Amino acid sequence: MNRLEKHIEKILNQMQSDEEERAEMKEEMLTHLSSLKEQYEEEGHTSKQAEKKAIEEFGDAGLVGNGLQETMYPYQRSLLYVIGFATIALGIFLHFAFLATFNEPSLGWLAIQLTFGTLVTLVAMNIPLLGRFYWSVGALVFLNAGWNGFSYFAIIQFPELQTILFGIYLAVLVLTCLTFIIRNSYFHSIDETNDKRNRRLKKVSHIVNILAGALICGVAIFFVYGFIAMIGLNWLVLIPVSFVVGWLLFYKLLIKLIARKPVASMIPALIVIVLFTVVTLRPLLL
Repeated sequence: MNRLEKHIEKILNQMQSDEEERAEMKEEMLTHLSSLKEQYEEEGHTSKQAEKKAIEEFGDAGLVGNGLQETMYPYQRSLLYVIGFATIALGIFLHFAFLATFNEPSLGWLAIQLTFGTLVTLVAMNIPLLGRFYWSVGALVFLNAGWNGFSYFAIIQFPELQTILFGIYLAVLVLTCLTFIIRNSYFHSIDETNDKRNRRLKKVSHIVNILAGALICGVAIFFVYGFIAMIGLNWLVLIPVSFVVGWLLFYKLLIKLIARKPVASMIPALIVIVLFTVVTLRPLLL
């Protein structure tokens, strides 16, 4: 590997692109750097001097890499930091609120909350390495959103004002998680050949599918809480949890389908949304 290739590798190591995208970008940047080197050689510089000047003109690897990361995946790292720190903060706030209101520690729940928040924060800190595994990152953030959603059943035990404040905080946090998942999946399903209409369809498809996933997760959380409230913590809670895991695995395959057929990939999600709406509104219409 020559000096130009090493410089390009340093740039790519600042980004969350997958291997295919990295290969394309490496080829483009290598062509540009090689052209700059040839220009300096034509001006009378030696090969080593031309390489050095070409690299200097191209820019510092860290600055260029971070700039490309923000251009291609805007605010991804920032959103992860917000989600991670907000999850940790929620755990701490609720822990002390439990102590102050009920004089009961919630160490087990706090440990899970801090674990989720720390994992998301670590991904943000290592997004060049971990961000390329976009489905895994999306799954982590989705599970984080689900766990925070489950915290709603702890929040409703507080006095009304605290419930409202914590509820608003929780809603914003969960919506931020869902926003990140949609963006994360969308950025990895588009390419330069897509026209505006195609990109718009992909974005809508991701939104619809994530909404369906959120509904499935919400129903699963409701049943988990119901099982725990009625019969305590036992193997039955694995039934609704399995639906969440199943959807995550299904969505991994669905991301590839969205990249090819965004309209067709919305059909399963729309069926879920319609069924959920009918089941929810039926008691009100009878």
